[in-house]
Amino acid sequence: MKLIKQVNSKLENGFAKNVFDHIRNLLMCTLLLAIGTNQLQEKNEMIFSVTQGKYVGVSIIVFSFILTIINSYDGLRVINKAKFHILIAMPLMFLYLFIIIKILEMGWDFRVVESIATAKPWL
Repeated sequence: MKLIKQVNSKLENGFAKNVFDHIRNLLMCTLLLAIGTNQLQEKNEMIFSVTQGKYVGVSIIVFSFILTIINSYDGLRVINKAKFHILIAMPLMFLYLFIIIKILEMGWDFRVVESIATAKPWL
């Protein structure tokens, strides 16, 4: 019963909203990473030929990594602030980092698979 009361208390304090906001931010970072990668691969120029696409693509990728690091740091800070025992906190942190890396990989792979599926065959 004590566990159920703790879970209800966390949910009333906005725990679920914070988790979904964090996941949304991570997915937005993954989307930005995919957009930057797509811009690097397309070889087209942007903004009325003033800037080359590769510079824009690299800028978006760097921006995405900075946002991902900020979001990851915030998640690790929240885990650390929860005051778990070190034997629980460390595996939680490693699991959290593993999940972040896998989400980024899946988002990046999805973009690559999508571009292969829509690519026109060489004639």
